[in-house]
Amino acid sequence: MKVLVLGGTRFLGPFVVDELLGRGHQVALLSRHEADHELPVRLYEGDASEPKTLQQAVRSWRPEGLIDMLHNGPDWARSVVCACAGEVQRSVHLSCAAVYGRKPYCPVDEETAVVDPKDAPPEVAAKLAADDVVLEAAARDEIPAVVLRLAELYGPRDPRCAEWYFARRALDGRPRVALPDSGLQICHRGFVQNMARGVVRALTSPRASGHVYNLGEEKLYTLAQLAAGIARALDHEWDIYSVPGNLWTTPYAYTSFFDIRKARSQLRYRDQMIPRDGLELTMTWLSQHPRGEDWSYPGIEDPFGYTREDVLIEAHGVKLES
Repeated sequence: MKVLVLGGTRFLGPFVVDELLGRGHQVALLSRHEADHELPVRLYEGDASEPKTLQQAVRSWRPEGLIDMLHNGPDWARSVVCACAGEVQRSVHLSCAAVYGRKPYCPVDEETAVVDPKDAPPEVAAKLAADDVVLEAAARDEIPAVVLRLAELYGPRDPRCAEWYFARRALDGRPRVALPDSGLQICHRGFVQNMARGVVRALTSPRASGHVYNLGEEKLYTLAQLAAGIARALDHEWDIYSVPGNLWTTPYAYTSFFDIRKARSQLRYRDQMIPRDGLELTMTWLSQHPRGEDWSYPGIEDPFGYTREDVLIEAHGVKLES
């Protein structure tokens, strides 16, 4: 199959391209950026949000399949539908778990109500609007669209890299780490290689058109298990302390996980790499490419202010059993 990937030059994109090539597909990218990889693909340089640029790439490459890595807002989605209607046989559009918001119950399946766009952050509202456009177009048989709602991505080349919060502590030789409320939160994550496999499964599944699929790893870890796994991957040992959640937070300090049975049954999705191995690869990459001093994470002030963490552990910490 000839596949056009919109974006595809950063983070998840190279893994998707590699998965496509490994399965014998021909690949072209439409992107404003140079590729992070040296894979044998055709590159159309340009802004995919420009309708004429997108239409020219479609007419030049004549793709049978399309993967929209960008999927950002209603105008964008309408441009994609217009360019691809009657041209592609299958298309996959990448959305995110955040469209469901923080639900008081889990797991979240595809029938769970999404958040009101008026109450959502701009980037989430943009995904919701794009979802609506392509799904409505699929219902009208204009484009064979599949929407994938991805769990929290992690892996090499992650520009945000939430795991750095813990990895730097281990690399700094911290003997202990504080987690809110015993670290029992479960945040659904997805290693990029596994998620790339799921993306290609969705593209090549003929009966997936018009469907929404939640996609995340099959095995879930608590926050405490994640912190222990990161230390182990970096050959480090530390004690984990529970502190009150209203006084401390970390990345992934909330519970949100998918019901992925639909993807397992209809797309035949399975983890290609177990999360432990994916985490070890991520830690190896982070050790070789440490984040800068300007690294930050939403909702966390002074993420490496160890003095405050130590004071909190001394005042309120309860050591967790390993």
